[in-house]
Amino acid sequence: MLVSSASSTSSSRYYVVLDLFVINAIISEDINLYSDTASLLRFIDRKCHRIVLSPSLKKIYANRLKDLEKRRSNYSNDKLFKYIKMLLVKREKVNEIEELTYNVPIKIPDEDKLIIKTALASSGNTIIITTDRRHLIDNEELKNHLKAYNITILPLDKALEIITKD
Repeated sequence: MLVSSASSTSSSRYYVVLDLFVINAIISEDINLYSDTASLLRFIDRKCHRIVLSPSLKKIYANRLKDLEKRRSNYSNDKLFKYIKMLLVKREKVNEIEELTYNVPIKIPDEDKLIIKTALASSGNTIIITTDRRHLIDNEELKNHLKAYNITILPLDKALEIITKD
């Protein structure tokens, strides 16, 4: 998920909260999702942007990656799989934050609440990048609520436009 409400200047540093589409892209048959996810992660890695992780979100990513390793068609040799694993442990690319006990006042699924809480605990200029249209991207009430915290929710394609600007 990408959330950003900051202007898109070339020198902007974004704190990025990614929903689980990054893991799902590994097994997706959608080649565009796979390649766009890889591009996004490459730009986050090469630029000054940082991925924001709470302990709970980090645990979910780790569990999903372990599940993929255990599957019959082991994904551990997949390039995107390897890149995600590498990026999530790179100290200079990850902003680990404390778990926030904030009660999200907007009705959204629990898994999405964790993404929102992680973004709220981040330090400014935060972008939530997601492929979840129904609960996040098209949720105007939630987007308006997050504007007060300088957080923006963007779909993957729009996030790529902002993140890749130089």
